[in-house]
Amino acid sequence: MKKFPFLLLDAGPIIKLFELDIWDAFIEKCAVNVSRIVADQAKYASQQFEDISIDLEPYEQQGRIKILDVEPSVVKAFLDRFDILYKAIVHDGEKETLAFLSACSEDWRICAADRAVFRVLGLLGKGEQGCSLEEILDAIGLSRQLQWEYTKKFREKYTKMGQMDAVQGQGFG
Repeated sequence: MKKFPFLLLDAGPIIKLFELDIWDAFIEKCAVNVSRIVADQAKYASQQFEDISIDLEPYEQQGRIKILDVEPSVVKAFLDRFDILYKAIVHDGEKETLAFLSACSEDWRICAADRAVFRVLGLLGKGEQGCSLEEILDAIGLSRQLQWEYTKKFREKYTKMGQMDAVQGQGFG
């Protein structure tokens, strides 16, 4: 059985996993789900690297990951809940992924390397559904030294900021 059966990834961790050359080992241990926009962002971002090419569609065709299509109306309804600050800090792939997470009743986890994702989760009272790449790699036996944005401390810092916004009545439109 895979340790993280409902895991949504943002583009940053996907790129890092390819950069570390552990993507295949990672998807063997985690049931990975990615929004369509994030899959496209990862493919586009990989063009900046000489030795990394990311195309997630073959992995989907082989049944090794799932690429999720989220209705634009679901994304819009999700985004309409927030004030201008939160709308400005959340990028398109993150909007789609967070909208999916928010609309689903299952216990999905989201792995990101962007403060906005963790801040939104904190604001929504869903901080426990966020996880850093460091935490996942440690849990599945693929530990690595990672940059700040991939660490548990990074996730905790920005989740707490979102929680403070919620307490102070900020963040929602």
